[in-house]
Parts: sequence; structure tokens; C-alpha cells
Amino acid sequence: MEIPIRLAAMMVLLVTVTAHPHRKHCHMSRYRSVSPSDIRAVRRLHNEHEKSPFSNGIKCQKKLFRQKPSVCDLKASDRLILTLERVTMAVRVLTNMTESPLSEFVSQPLEFFHSLEDDLKHCRKSPLYSDPPSQQLMPWLNHLKHFRERVSSQCVQDAVLLSLTQLLIEDVMCWANKE
Repeated sequence: MEIPIRLAAMMVLLVTVTAHPHRKHCHMSRYRSVSPSDIRAVRRLHNEHEKSPFSNGIKCQKKLFRQKPSVCDLKASDRLILTLERVTMAVRVLTNMTESPLSEFVSQPLEFFHSLEDDLKHCRKSPLYSDPPSQQLMPWLNHLKHFRERVSSQCVQDAVLLSLTQLLIEDVMCWANKE
């Protein structure tokens, strides 16, 4: 019995879609190389924040990033969880800054990180990345939680703004390149 070409093509399409359900929701390859304009916008915000005389950023940033080794050394689902946590924190900080003196520098980074957060949430729902956090990741997550609880909102803002470039390059691109 010969299968009509149209039916064969539909069967191939059905097998392709059902064989890789995570591909339907997880499109991180576009973050393997971040646009120069997004990188410039993040750096511009970082630089403008550093000019602020009220910033206690370096001290706060050191408190935020105490965990080693690199996020790149974590397994895929852990990298996704940690990157999503950090991006979510960045989105919260940037959203709260829309009325600040730096608001003119916030819109493009906020748009980028908000889109990234949505993409990461979709990836987290995929079977490939739905594992619970591993024991290796728990100290990282606990550190982030304690940091947010124990320092002032200004310190969180300072730390996040000074670490946006690191988040963009190390966390996001590392995760996207290993996806």
C-alpha cells in the first residue's frame, strides 16, 4: 500500500512535533548572541548607576555574588532555575525604577530582561528542564533568598544594577550556549 505524499508529510510533521515537545516552548538559541544594542543599553544603565553618589553598589554586589563555581558548571535544569531566579530579581528591580532618575536608561534593559524572563518560564515548563533544584543548586538559591531578605531594597537595586552585564553574559549566554 502506497502512502500519499501529503499524508506522509503530515506524519513526519506530527512525529517531529511530538518527539521533541520541549522545542515547542524553549527557544533560547536567540540568546546565544545578544544584540550589541541590548549590551550597550545594559552597560549604559550600569555606568549611569555607578555615577550615583548614593550608590553602595560594590559592597552590595559582593554580598550578592558569593557563590562559586560558575553557573556554567551546573547541570542544565539548575542553570535554568538559577538564571530564571536572577533574571526575575532583575526584572523586579528594573520595574521599580521606572520612576527613578535613571528611568530613561531602564526601558530597553527592562524590555530585554522581561522577554528573557518569559522565555525562561516557558523553558522551565518543558520536560527537559522541569527537574527540581539539585542539592548542588540549593546553596545558590538559599543565598539569593537570604540576600533579598537581609539587605535593604537599595542594596538589592545596587547589586542587581552592577551585575546586569554579568547576568547577561555569564548566566544567560552560558545557559543558551549549552542548551
